Amino acid sequence: MDTASLLLIGAAGGAVRGVVHAYDCMSEWLLRRQEFRLSEQPEAEVPPPAFGAYYDVAGQSIAAVVHMVMGAGVALLMEAWGQIDGGFATFAVGASAPLILVQLKHTRLAGVFIGDPNAPQAPQPQDAQPPTTGPPIEQSASRRPAAGPRGAE
Repeated sequence: MDTASLLLIGAAGGAVRGVVHAYDCMSEWLLRRQEFRLSEQPEAEVPPPAFGAYYDVAGQSIAAVVHMVMGAGVALLMEAWGQIDGGFATFAVGASAPLILVQLKHTRLAGVFIGDPNAPQAPQPQDAQPPTTGPPIEQSASRRPAAGPRGAE
């Protein structure tokens, strides 16, 4: 498959995510609109729910472009690594690009490049802590005996 076709099919797969989300929002809007019409409220007082309350056109348009770029990019990477072959696989990878990128984010290799935000922080040395006012905080002491039967030897 040539690169242009690969990018186009991957981008089309990425666009499918936006289409499915728009359909879900439209279905929710239609359901609420129907509930409004069947309710016993007079229509003159309260307007029916607007589609904009269920779907952000500007925000979702930007998200659609980002998903198309992600779909094309992931399809190109997967094809370059020899992981996919064929149009349907390219389309499926493009559609699942956000999920694939989230999974790659949680790999060890990604932790090396972007850092692990969940990694435990190194404790600061006692000298670096600012002095506190008030009663001293008890430190947990080591549970080793200072001198035991073997320490006397």
